[in-house]
Amino acid sequence: MQKTGRSLILALTLAFMFSLAASPALAGIKSGIKGGITLANVKSVPETFEGYNWETKTGLAGGVFLEIGLPGPISIQPEVLYVQKGAKITVTEGEVTGTFSANIDYIEVPLLLKFNLVSGGLTIPSVYAGPYFGFNTKAEFVTKAEGYPEIKEDVKDDIKNTEFGVTFGLGLTQKLGVIKVTLDARYDLGISNIIEETVVEPSSIKTRTWLFMAGISF
Repeated sequence: MQKTGRSLILALTLAFMFSLAASPALAGIKSGIKGGITLANVKSVPETFEGYNWETKTGLAGGVFLEIGLPGPISIQPEVLYVQKGAKITVTEGEVTGTFSANIDYIEVPLLLKFNLVSGGLTIPSVYAGPYFGFNTKAEFVTKAEGYPEIKEDVKDDIKNTEFGVTFGLGLTQKLGVIKVTLDARYDLGISNIIEETVVEPSSIKTRTWLFMAGISF
């Protein structure tokens, strides 16, 4: 039932976004796609995991977005993104070094308020901020060590189905005829604890993720 509910919400969100983009009465709306990389880490209580420090791991991000123009330099930008979050730990035992990765992926729905720093021209820098709501799609621990087989453990039952946070960042739009090329760098600050109450330790994990993406809008 929970999976069906998440799928329905996402389907309705996408349908609403594309219906807005296709409406001839709303000429100020642009649609686009974007993708890039993530630099993900977490903040936990306690700050370490079994005595080891969390380290940043890389991942992927991408999805679709709309830009809804408002009077002046302001616009609203709803998005639907797939974002790979989590963190990793490096463990050395004797001559063997291994990595322990927590791969926690989300379908993320940000709603951004965007402010253009210049009013015209072909190159437009901007700043933006807003809340996001995430739907967990995968949670696994992956252990890798040279000379040993990779081990994967599904821990989705230990991770809450949803996450809430705020995102803020910088954008750059370059006009190229009828299309626009977009670049943005943002920081996802997870506010909600993603760990289920049944987990004893860590008692809290909140995501901390940098996203660097490029896109095209029409």
